[in-house]
Amino acid sequence: MNTEKKILKENGLTNIDELIDSQFGKLGTSERERFREEARTYVNGHAKTAECKISPKERK
Repeated sequence: MNTEKKILKENGLTNIDELIDSQFGKLGTSERERFREEARTYVNGHAKTAECKISPKERK
């Protein structure tokens, strides 16, 4: 086991790349590309909401 994996395991953490690969497929697969497109659509849509248009300074 390499050092990074050992450290993650000892601390009860998960490598985010491995998690995304297991949930949404490896890079370059149609499943992964579909996930990326859905994520982009969500983020771009959320950025247009009133909540996101207000600057953090104005929210206080």
